[in-house]
Amino acid sequence: MQKSDLIFPYTAHSKLYLSMLATLSFMLCIEGGVYVLLIIVLIHNPIIMFGLLAVMAALLIYLYLRLLLAPLWTKHMLSSSHIELRYGFSFRARITRDQLAAAQAVHERLTLFQVSGARYNAQMQRITACFAEQGQVLLTLAHPLELKVGRRLCTASTLLINVDKREDFLQALNLPDSLNTMKADEQRTRQDDELGQDIAHQAPSLRLAISRNRPEEPAGRAAIRIEGLVRRFAGFTAVDNLQLHIPYGEIYGFLGSNGAGKTTTIKMLVGLLEPDSGKAWIAGHNMWAEPVAAKAALGYVADRSILYERLSGREFLGFLGQVRGLSLAETEERTAHLLALLELSEYAERLCGSYSLGMKRKLALAGALLHQPQVLILDEPFNGLDPRSTRHLKDLLLQLAQAGTAIMLSTHDLAIAEEICQRVGIIHRGKLLAEGSATELRQLARASNLEAVFLNLTNRQPEEASI
Repeated sequence: MQKSDLIFPYTAHSKLYLSMLATLSFMLCIEGGVYVLLIIVLIHNPIIMFGLLAVMAALLIYLYLRLLLAPLWTKHMLSSSHIELRYGFSFRARITRDQLAAAQAVHERLTLFQVSGARYNAQMQRITACFAEQGQVLLTLAHPLELKVGRRLCTASTLLINVDKREDFLQALNLPDSLNTMKADEQRTRQDDELGQDIAHQAPSLRLAISRNRPEEPAGRAAIRIEGLVRRFAGFTAVDNLQLHIPYGEIYGFLGSNGAGKTTTIKMLVGLLEPDSGKAWIAGHNMWAEPVAAKAALGYVADRSILYERLSGREFLGFLGQVRGLSLAETEERTAHLLALLELSEYAERLCGSYSLGMKRKLALAGALLHQPQVLILDEPFNGLDPRSTRHLKDLLLQLAQAGTAIMLSTHDLAIAEEICQRVGIIHRGKLLAEGSATELRQLARASNLEAVFLNLTNRQPEEASI
């Protein structure tokens, strides 16, 4: 090691981890004592007895040194030519700087099994070598590399690691999107304040549509991107190699008959269902590689509203505000605005369990809009709404799109899709049959309206067509 080499360990939560191990050790000692007593009582041959006791002792030493204590020995070295990663005994890798494409600060939840040693996810091509949820850095490789996890050789595209001084580490790497990710939240907050002052005189519904990341989004980057998405159930392919690109400011109609694959696609897109293959991005974040960042940019209304029925409408939105990390004042302001916008103010103190179907749908929509998402995914949002509420919701979606929010709308109401959607995609038996504006689809199917287009395409079951 040269003097210029930088060492980046991770020891921030070692005391907490050791206290957890102490509790686990106490439990193991009690259980181990029972086994030792049974061996002494039941085994009369001294050679066999001491052999079994030695095996138990060896297993405990291996468990502690190789698995439980190994995460404490996290130390990464950065030189002018390469980075050397070390996570206990289970993972060591030496990567040259030109093999690193990007690095960014992330925050992902881990389970106890994930922190006990390095883990490899073949579908994501991800090596997770993390000790805790804080100080995480996601390294993206320029090209997949073969690295060893334990004794297994794995092909990895990304690596998740911990460092104490994350900002110093990212600055030393000097890679695209490295240090910038640390300061993004502060910059977005300042831009929100400036942008909010500029539009304070506008209608409240337009204020609702301001998305935190909008000023920083690169031109041309898709808000929603799906590449080769596949999902099978017991031999049945529900979604088959789906490709979708939805830009900011567009309302995209996602149409299909029952069982066509709409809801399955949406569940994979929002992180509720893991795909068999393929990837999905929300606001530039891979849903399965960066789930926290992707979901922070996402507002989702499921086909069936799931509410806490023993909370009032106001309490439910207040709870969501805490989950989203909003301040109390911000949550109260947005809650009051959304309840008024969706005509729920007079029912705000009533329990959600007493709401009608239409009121539950509107409250679920308020919850999805509370954090002002960049991307809004709606699965049958008009179900249960009366004509007046339907008209208000259509106007709201148009205003949101005009302000830059990307909206993916799954609906069976073809008239609504034709009225408000800039583009429409028709899915049938898991495949995207056609995609384009309502006018382009009418020309493609030689039909007079979108309903006729849908019926013609699904009856003919043509190969995928994209306009």
